[in-house]
Amino acid sequence: MKRFVFGLESVLRWRRSLFEQQQSRLRALVAERDAIRLRLRELEEWRRRAERAVVDAPAVTGGELAALESYRRRLHAERARKQQELADCEARIEAQRQRVVEARRRVRLLERLKERRYAEWEAEALRELETLAAESYLARWKRG
Repeated sequence: MKRFVFGLESVLRWRRSLFEQQQSRLRALVAERDAIRLRLRELEEWRRRAERAVVDAPAVTGGELAALESYRRRLHAERARKQQELADCEARIEAQRQRVVEARRRVRLLERLKERRYAEWEAEALRELETLAAESYLARWKRG
């Protein structure tokens, strides 16, 4: 009885490798998104601190108010850029998720084919074993 060999094993390994690469890219994009979100939270915290500093100050000059407004505008512009980056990153994440799903589907397709081929091989091996056992029994019966 010959051993089981799946002829597409190298293709299956290659597809698993591609799947892992796609997952890795997705993880990198998720990390990028998390960093952008963190930066947005930091910007919001800085804005609050600056406003709180002015509100809590015993006296505020016109120059300080102008500086605060300038700072708020710069933070607002930075926040708008980060929000656009976040939206772009979210779109890339969704596209990458689709690639991961497709890569996983291709791997599962070959895995199911391998399972079917193994089941067929196993059934054939059992038939061969049964035939061999029957022939052996008949040979002993004829002799004995």
